[in-house]
Amino acid sequence: MERVRSGGFSLAVRHENLDEKIYATLRKLILERQFQPGERIPVDQLAAEMGVSRTPLLTALRRLGQEGVVQVFARRGIYVRRYEKAEMVRLFTVREVLDSLAARLCAARIGSEEVDEFVRAFRRHAHTAATPATIRRYVELDRAFHCRLMELADNDQLRAAMDSINMRLFVWQDGVVRPPAETVPEHLAILDALRRRDAEGAEAAMRLHIRRSLEQLQREARAETVEGGTCAAPRRLRRSRARTRRGERG
Repeated sequence: MERVRSGGFSLAVRHENLDEKIYATLRKLILERQFQPGERIPVDQLAAEMGVSRTPLLTALRRLGQEGVVQVFARRGIYVRRYEKAEMVRLFTVREVLDSLAARLCAARIGSEEVDEFVRAFRRHAHTAATPATIRRYVELDRAFHCRLMELADNDQLRAAMDSINMRLFVWQDGVVRPPAETVPEHLAILDALRRRDAEGAEAAMRLHIRRSLEQLQREARAETVEGGTCAAPRRLRRSRARTRRGERG
């Protein structure tokens, strides 16, 4: 195995199953924020550091492009995708359905000991001061919780659909949509239903949890539209009026 370093992080690539290894390495670097949203990916530099040609690296990047993680711009290069709030609204709309279904399906499968472990973990954050370090740990706990419920749902099609959503969410999210003070009680309500093996209750509690974050994102997306796109409506109105005039002349 070759091991090289780049910017303070290690890259390790075995030559067997090369495409998959390169894909996994790139995916990990992006998820760990070694490359930030909007940052250009140095293809030639990475290829040299991994000891591979550009071809398998570009193959892996095309795969990440299909997953919505990177964007390719002609004559400009390949960049980690930067998501807008409006795009996150669309993802959370789908996530509301998928996560709720996962909660319903795993209600009969999750053990009481595992429920208790998650309860203790979330309660530790209930009254913790919000600092970059504590928020980072809370994000990790939140991801582990939702991923575990998806795993326990034991449905390959559901997991595949959610993997596609999660990859985009992980690229975008560097923090929380709402503070732990709001979301800890919601997680505890989900866990309470799971402890009682109440599939409908778990589904409803999860739907409420995701819906509240979705509504927060909708508010933020509207604010972004007002701040950054105040001229869009007049342009659309002018085009509409022009079409009307052309119709009247006809």
